[in-house]
Amino acid sequence: MMMSVCLGLICVLLVALAGFLAKYRKQSTLPGPRGIPFFGNVWNHIFRTAPKEILPKLKRFINKYGSIFELRMFGIHYVFVSEPELVKALLSSSTNVTKGRFEYSFFRPLFHDGLIVSEGKKWRSRRKILEPSFHFKILKKSIETVSRNAEEFVSHLLNSGGEPTEIEDMIYLLTLKIICETAMGVKLNTKDEQQNDYIKASKMSHDGMVYRFFKFWLYPDFIYRHCNAGKMFFKCVDLIHNFTNQVIRNRKELFIAEKNGSNCKVSTKKEGNAFLDNLLELEDSNPGLFTESDIFEEVNTFMIAGHNPSAATLNFLHFLLANHPDVQEKIYNEQMEILGDEKKIPTAQDLQKMIYLEMVIKETLRLYPTIPFQSRLIVEDLQIDEKIIIPAGHNLVVPIYFVHRSKKHWDNPEEFIPERFTPGNEIHPFSFLPFSAGPRSCIGQKYAMMELKTIMSTVLRKCWLEPVTTSVTPDYGIILKPAESIIVKAFPRNGNQ
Repeated sequence: MMMSVCLGLICVLLVALAGFLAKYRKQSTLPGPRGIPFFGNVWNHIFRTAPKEILPKLKRFINKYGSIFELRMFGIHYVFVSEPELVKALLSSSTNVTKGRFEYSFFRPLFHDGLIVSEGKKWRSRRKILEPSFHFKILKKSIETVSRNAEEFVSHLLNSGGEPTEIEDMIYLLTLKIICETAMGVKLNTKDEQQNDYIKASKMSHDGMVYRFFKFWLYPDFIYRHCNAGKMFFKCVDLIHNFTNQVIRNRKELFIAEKNGSNCKVSTKKEGNAFLDNLLELEDSNPGLFTESDIFEEVNTFMIAGHNPSAATLNFLHFLLANHPDVQEKIYNEQMEILGDEKKIPTAQDLQKMIYLEMVIKETLRLYPTIPFQSRLIVEDLQIDEKIIIPAGHNLVVPIYFVHRSKKHWDNPEEFIPERFTPGNEIHPFSFLPFSAGPRSCIGQKYAMMELKTIMSTVLRKCWLEPVTTSVTPDYGIILKPAESIIVKAFPRNGNQ
């Protein structure tokens, strides 16, 4: 009896495998490297590649197979498109907005069901609720806070006395303090080691997700949770979540105290509220609309997404400016024309006048986009040009890093040339995607640009940067980062500290 059951199961598996292989062969119509059944071509070409070698390998694929090619893994089809004309069909779609479920499933232990990974009605509802928190009128109230924290960063930078200084940790602490104070309404204690632990855990959790993706035997949760890499990852996740919960508790205590002190409900339309205040007001005034769990998901999401990408961009900005003294000088001259004072806090109107600084930031984001890849699950057949239709069920991957290096749209794409973004220059709207585009574009892009401009305005009015690190190798990850530490020398401008 048992033998018959086993033989029956084997027959069923063989039939299923035969059907899978037939389907696999039939659907593999796009160019791409050769693979083996079931494992596909990812096994030889991706799994056995170190993260810092991923970008060069994909570049070779683009050179060999063109701007659209396919990789396959365990029956999942990943179609890569790297030209703006092809990308447009996906990112402008109002139906194909679901993140790639398989790869983004590794995000869920960290983000739960926050805006980055949520789908369907939940994502649309959350997006609509959260967007008012990033209105320009609210963001401009954060400029003074960003400036004050940038001043503190500059002091630490100049205290190095011109000695070679590794800047990454200082920058990550700066952006964490800014997001906590501006968006969450909580000022961090600079002497509290918990924030440094949070930053380390945040970086390690990102690395853990990438590591897991390249080790297919760690895909099952049960196995991952019981191996050393998984134990470390979930330890980092617990630390991150505990820190987030502490931030929420601290702000909620103040919120309740303010409400009770005023003896009336706080208006949900109060202008200038911190992001977290808006969520607490929704919970208070509309019971059931936004629960404690909902608040945690979005605060946790925006804590991570609000400091990691900005820190990565600032790191690359310091590297590029230290290596391009002529660009530094142009920014300084623009700052003096607009502000006329090294100590002045810029206004929102001043930031809008910083045209050249914005050009430099955009060129930095072109060369080093903080999110190098994004993927979508195709839920409805997608025609991306006259000949090619991507079937539902496939995953379409946009390698933003390479879209930004399209030779068709960018002259000398590997060179740092801020003048590309001179106002009036025509740029294909899908050739520059640092904040993505379409319905799932980054909700915090105005906040990010305000923050980056304010910080770099403060740094470059007071510091002169010189390079120690003269070249970097971009390292593939959730957030693009340099494979090596960025080290600079910082001197006071005009001899004044």
